[in-house]
Amino acid sequence: MTAKAQETGLPDDSADVVVGEAMLTMQSDKGKQSIIAEAARLLRPGGRYAIHELGLEPDNLDDETKTLIRKSLARAIKVNARPLTAAEWKALLESEGFEVDWIGSAPMALLDIRRNIADEGIVGVLRILRNLIRDKRARERVMTMKRAFTQYRQHMNGIAVVAHKR
Repeated sequence: MTAKAQETGLPDDSADVVVGEAMLTMQSDKGKQSIIAEAARLLRPGGRYAIHELGLEPDNLDDETKTLIRKSLARAIKVNARPLTAAEWKALLESEGFEVDWIGSAPMALLDIRRNIADEGIVGVLRILRNLIRDKRARERVMTMKRAFTQYRQHMNGIAVVAHKR
């Protein structure tokens, strides 16, 4: 079965766990709310919702810097990415009926070569590099992403949140 994350077609209260991986960041505020509401609909009371997304830090990061980061990401990845601070992710989940149990973060390492080797293995990284050498447009896009991640390194992270349905 293929379905949209905000409208899965699965029965109410049919899951104990729902996991979202790097999906909500790429959505508008309304899109984020729709997907989180669908996760809440699917979960039984007490069920867990775990997400892994792009985050911004610190929680009191000014709106101007947030906008600059979001515009830089949009230019780099050709999608209007809208990462949130930990406090904003928490508030969003709570607004859709979740109670946040745990939040963890790690430095932004998406295009760090050591991280890529750890995730993909040396053969996987070599395959990726070969593809980038062969494809100029992909190489330019990856380099633009790398510059954005480097420029805003002090304000970007990977964030994971685990919450349960009230």
